[in-house]
Amino acid sequence: MAKPPSDTQKPRRGGAGTSWWVIFGSLAASLAIGGALLVELRSGPIVAGLVALSLYGFLTVALPKLIQRKAAPDEPSPPELDPEDSDPRHALMVEAHQHILAIRAAIPAVPLPVGQVLDALVRHGLTILDTVASQPEKLNPILRFFTYYLPATADLVSDRLKLEAHAGQARLAEIDHTLGRLQEAFASFERAVVEPDLASVDLDIELLDRALKDDLAPR
Repeated sequence: MAKPPSDTQKPRRGGAGTSWWVIFGSLAASLAIGGALLVELRSGPIVAGLVALSLYGFLTVALPKLIQRKAAPDEPSPPELDPEDSDPRHALMVEAHQHILAIRAAIPAVPLPVGQVLDALVRHGLTILDTVASQPEKLNPILRFFTYYLPATADLVSDRLKLEAHAGQARLAEIDHTLGRLQEAFASFERAVVEPDLASVDLDIELLDRALKDDLAPR
């Protein structure tokens, strides 16, 4: 069995580490401020050292995280589901919500290409869930998404996390290929609930056309 790559070799989602120029620039600025306090203001070595260390920590840790958080794109939020809803379909929606959250939680633990697939699955799933929550009549045509595809996908993602340290790359690649095909299926289900039913519209027009011909025909 081939040994899987170590965690240090696996690309992860998320921001990159602090760059060297930020580290050296922050160190220079901190030393300059500390030296100014020590020499010009005669604040003492302890005070100057604490100020320099605090400034260095802010510039290399707190400030980059703040910038990264502001620059990060907003993730789609799950629709709000009323826990007191007595609709029998509500339990199905709540369960679907949990499956989507489970898939989303796995994104940071997988390689970047797989994480991008999982992110797409989450976005498709949230769109479907949100649409069906506001238009319950669209549930029946895609009921199989809720009863089979979504829970099976969540189980497959969970299995991949468990097999990460045990399965060979060939096995993981097989799972990742299946996840890619599921992404296409999720996109198809999303189109089914978001796009209008053109066949139904054509039928309505045909029936109205016949009725108009009958009612407006000369008697």
